[in-house]
Amino acid sequence: MRTPKKYLDSIDNGVITKEILVDCLYSVNKRAKNCRDKEREYRQEYKNNYYSRYYRWDNSHSYSVRKDEYYDYKEVLLSVVSPTCIHREQQGFERKRIKDIDDYKEYVKHLKANDWVWRNSYYNYEDDIEVHFVDIELKDKPKYRYYLFYDFGMEHTFHSPIDNIEDYPDLKVIDVDKLETAGHDIADLLSMQFVKKVLSLIESGEYSYAG
Repeated sequence: MRTPKKYLDSIDNGVITKEILVDCLYSVNKRAKNCRDKEREYRQEYKNNYYSRYYRWDNSHSYSVRKDEYYDYKEVLLSVVSPTCIHREQQGFERKRIKDIDDYKEYVKHLKANDWVWRNSYYNYEDDIEVHFVDIELKDKPKYRYYLFYDFGMEHTFHSPIDNIEDYPDLKVIDVDKLETAGHDIADLLSMQFVKKVLSLIESGEYSYAG
């Protein structure tokens, strides 16, 4: 998209408006998702196509690097504001592995019940025996991912993954459904040339935020 003149004038005056910040965040976030999708595409092609594997792996790695770069830009932009709360997204359950050599009855029980999520075997050379196992989900032990949530009161909101919610004791934790994210046509996004001007301004520390 063509950068609005009012955006250029604002940045020249050292002022980052909420509208500018949101549009910059949206631009880098969607570019990151585009790279994520291309990375996955090339990784899948790498697995399925023996020929030209180096080419496909090289492209996958290139998109992965660019994706991480865009996410780094996103974190710099988010440093201007404070998160609204923490979103908690369930990511399945913890798993338990049951081997036939450890508990054969339990192994057969789950095998017959067909309640396992992964089944396989491996050869134990030390004991000279084939070991069969099943992985089951522990329904009383859900796994979660946590994200800082940024709500600007506008059309777009943003998430930033975190490892420890203990680092944010004053933020409320809210359960959310599975987060679905997609890329976007870059023709509709702010140019990276402008975004980098905003990033440079933030890193200089010589700006004011009009939120």
